[in-house]
Amino acid sequence: MSSPAFRSVALLGLTRHLQATGNLGSKILAALNNAGFNVTAIQRAESKNVADGAAKSIKVDLTSESGLINAFKGQDVVVSATPNPVLATEKIWMDAAVSAGVKRIVLSEYSTNMDNEKSKTLPIIYDKLQTRKYAEKLGSSGKIGWSSVNNGPFFVPFIWTTGWMGANVQTKTALFHDGGDKIVCTSTLERIGETVAKILAPEHAADTKNKPIYTYSAAVSERKITDIVSKITGIDFPVTNASVEEITKETFAAVAKGDNSRNMAFYI
Repeated sequence: MSSPAFRSVALLGLTRHLQATGNLGSKILAALNNAGFNVTAIQRAESKNVADGAAKSIKVDLTSESGLINAFKGQDVVVSATPNPVLATEKIWMDAAVSAGVKRIVLSEYSTNMDNEKSKTLPIIYDKLQTRKYAEKLGSSGKIGWSSVNNGPFFVPFIWTTGWMGANVQTKTALFHDGGDKIVCTSTLERIGETVAKILAPEHAADTKNKPIYTYSAAVSERKITDIVSKITGIDFPVTNASVEEITKETFAAVAKGDNSRNMAFYI
């Protein structure tokens, strides 16, 4: 099957601020550069950040479809690393990409397996699911191709030494969920960036069109991670066990009351 030649890539969501995606945008930028793509950073009009590493940057009103069309002209691909994407705003840049003649878009998923039926019930990925459905509609119409990356929880900051799952080196305690032996597929930000670049490579571009791509750096359990950290640090971590079922119930109850502060617990 012939593959399109992608050369120019526009990157949305490049930020130095540690938000839900951390500095994932910078890792994607580095991977695209290493793979030889010509990258343009698309930044908010009011942004004062310098897009280090990008061939150039364009500052634009991200709510303006016409402004984004102009920014996307000449680009083969638009990659989004926008933190906490919402369909209403994602639709603007996706429609702009179609109008500008972009060949492929990469959605800002970087999440759990969104095809899993249990995952589909989680409020935290609702807008990502709606965005995926809109991309599928565009893809099936032949207007543009799409891809996405599903990578499980980020190894840093969610898995390694923070206590969100497993060992916490600051409190010298460990938290296990349902015994701590369930395997979790987790990814480094670097691995996610490399996956985005590989999706767009000539040898993979045709096969990655109109589908999610799954990746991970390691398959580990909370117990295994805690054992490794214990060997490295010499800390003997006392373990607290938590019930995933109870955490899920409590988090759904909080959401029902309008409290979204615990939403990250849905990823457990």
